[in-house]
Amino acid sequence: MHNWKKALANARPGESKYKLLVQAVAADIEQGTLIDGQRLPPQRQVSDALGISVQTVTNAYKELERQGRVRCEVGRGSFVSRRTSERVATSMLDQTEQALMDFSNARILHTDAHDRLWRQTCLELAQEPDQPWIHAFRPIAGMQHQRESAVRWLARLGMDVGIEDVLLTSGAAHGIFLALATLAGPDDVVLCEGLTDHGAIGSSQVLGFTLKGLEMDRYGLNPEHFEDMCSNERITALVCTPNLNNPTSALMPDERRREIAEIARRYGVYIIEDDVYGPLLAGQQATRPLSHYAPELSFYCTSMTKSVLTGLRIGYLVMPKRLALRTESILRVNSWMAPSLLGEIATRWIDSGEAEDLVQLQRQLLANRQALVEQELGEHLIGNHPYSLNSWLRVPEGWETDGLLRELRRRNVALTLPDPFVPPGMPRPRAVRLCVGAECSEAKMRQGVQIVRDVFEQYPKVHDF
Repeated sequence: MHNWKKALANARPGESKYKLLVQAVAADIEQGTLIDGQRLPPQRQVSDALGISVQTVTNAYKELERQGRVRCEVGRGSFVSRRTSERVATSMLDQTEQALMDFSNARILHTDAHDRLWRQTCLELAQEPDQPWIHAFRPIAGMQHQRESAVRWLARLGMDVGIEDVLLTSGAAHGIFLALATLAGPDDVVLCEGLTDHGAIGSSQVLGFTLKGLEMDRYGLNPEHFEDMCSNERITALVCTPNLNNPTSALMPDERRREIAEIARRYGVYIIEDDVYGPLLAGQQATRPLSHYAPELSFYCTSMTKSVLTGLRIGYLVMPKRLALRTESILRVNSWMAPSLLGEIATRWIDSGEAEDLVQLQRQLLANRQALVEQELGEHLIGNHPYSLNSWLRVPEGWETDGLLRELRRRNVALTLPDPFVPPGMPRPRAVRLCVGAECSEAKMRQGVQIVRDVFEQYPKVHDF
């Protein structure tokens, strides 16, 4: 607390002590004096040591929590928490390095067929005399014919809804954020899977709600743990990915979806379903979306980015009828409306059947690569699926997770640590994520996977720097 005391001692007349304390703690976190996961001193101890009130310390800790630098756990204390963006930056590459085989980013495969269709569509749009998607800034929910196409696409995914129930969003992450912003604030508790997409964790830090993870098995979140949490705490919402959870690729069976929906209905808990991978499974299985079983409580979101084209950042958010006006008003404040041009391209591809053709192509490409991973790394696989973008791999005995990834990077292969997917308070698994949509040839893909296999089969060095 030396730096904290020094900061307060140098305070100018009228300066807020709690803000100075926030700045001092934040500086210690940024400089590495306080490390990720380290417990902060109890508030009473800080109050006595610095000669300030407990309320001042409480206010500072709350502000640090709002900024995402600290997580406060009832009965346990306050802990340093690197912001999600920082975790992601060290675990998933923001920019691919030359000569690196990048298996760290979850993306679909890009082909010449994607490029041809994109160029053809852009040319057709450019030649049309009337182009309302260029100058439209209403309706906020999306142009009517685009929402009508969205309804048809959603029906293909097992969601039977009306046009008034649907908003166009700038991708699935945007849709999930809108749903969370509609429901949750600083006094709310939101549940998620014990391993969840990092977007939900980041949203908790922006919106200030408390995020808690649920136990999982190979089929997704544990319904018994969900019910136990609901019966013991006031839970606002559950955000989850029943189809091909990121990072585990878990696929929730229909019976469990019904059970979770019934628990949510019994306790009045809203469901936020991230079905960004749903199009890859549509028509391949009999399961309905989780939202189908409790529509009055459910936000359902999907998009084109993980199944049709990475840059086609258009999502479709289905809302409970009683909250539709509130969610649309948040969209207005947040981004006004989704880009109409991208919405128009998605609409045309849905109506022509070309979106479905690209999904079929993606299934085939993903299945080929998942088969390769299973062939080379089968004994290390914890979770995968023929149509998943990810393979979830167990870290071999003898290796530390961070050391394993450092060794792979030395060999020009990048995988993802588990850290971005672990909600506060949940254990860090001994596993890493391999994404099969890397932009490389099949030969290069095989070479990269074989490097992973070779490293997995070795013991680490005695010294790892």
